[in-house]
Amino acid sequence: MVEFSTFDYFKMAYSVGLVIFSIVIVTALMFERKTSVSEDSSPWVALCVMWAGILWMSMVEGGQCSMVGLPPIDRELYKESHPITYSICSLAHKGDNLNRYLLGRQFMVIFINFTIGLCGAPVAGAEVLGLPDWVTAIFLGTGIAMVLTNVNIGQL
Repeated sequence: MVEFSTFDYFKMAYSVGLVIFSIVIVTALMFERKTSVSEDSSPWVALCVMWAGILWMSMVEGGQCSMVGLPPIDRELYKESHPITYSICSLAHKGDNLNRYLLGRQFMVIFINFTIGLCGAPVAGAEVLGLPDWVTAIFLGTGIAMVLTNVNIGQL
């Protein structure tokens, strides 16, 4: 079992706090209609589409890890215990199908990230929750709030 130091626990708590703060800021932006999608349609559309995109991204990233990690493993080892995985890998690992999958996956990741960005990224000059200018500049001006929300939840 891994032993964590007090500093490790501090880093974990600090990281989780930053992600939660970022989610709150991004959600508040949507409901104050300060993102592209929430301006043009509804905050609820922006919220639902963004979270659907983040969940989809997590599935795409997890699938890529499996597709890239399984080729050296003998498929017969999991033929009985995981028949769906066996079927998918039998097709995906033939010829250059894996390379095709990875290329297509990259285009899908770009599309998903672009859509998530439209839903959650602030419009120019957006302010939210009465935060000080320096906090707004760090979290919204640099885009770090969207990065923490999207990458930590959808891609890691």
